[in-house]
Amino acid sequence: MKDTESMGTNENDLSIRILEAAKILFMENGFKGTTTKMIAKEASVNEATLFRHFKSKEGIFLEITKEITQYNHLRLETILESNVAPEEMLYQFGMELYQRIVDSKGVLIVAIIESKRRSELVTNVTLTLSKLIEILERRFTALYQEGILIENDFFTASLMYVESLIGLFVVQNRLEGDLIPIEIERLCRSASKIFLNGMLKK
Repeated sequence: MKDTESMGTNENDLSIRILEAAKILFMENGFKGTTTKMIAKEASVNEATLFRHFKSKEGIFLEITKEITQYNHLRLETILESNVAPEEMLYQFGMELYQRIVDSKGVLIVAIIESKRRSELVTNVTLTLSKLIEILERRFTALYQEGILIENDFFTASLMYVESLIGLFVVQNRLEGDLIPIEIERLCRSASKIFLNGMLKK
């Protein structure tokens, strides 16, 4: 394999290439199943170059998970503040969350799975999920104040909704749809309807 380091590629570009290659491999093989040799090959660099940029596989993964704490939540907030019906709002919220998982090449899912064994990941995962829960709780509270929802524990409701969606996405991804053989759109649509059934004011 030809290492393109000497072909005019700057250090920052090399780091980005290594991280992007690692994302793909971590999603396909999990943390344990991915080696630095595999990452180097996918990034078209040698392992010496990889270790010059990142001290270890753990360092690469930790750097990747830092990205998930820096998501811009404007799109989610726009969805939640729109004038659509609550069920449609939650559906769009779920689809946007799923798209983020796809765009991150599944890093959020892998980070959640690995955080139980790697305490250094807990902060990154917690910060990401806490922000999602916070903005959803804020919207549920506003809908209650508008007389659309009944009084409830909106923090717990937000926590349950976000975690249930992520759990479903994890199952879909890890079992490749075998357990839940439906498309994501239907899954999000149905989950939104079922979830709101006990919260809407009759």
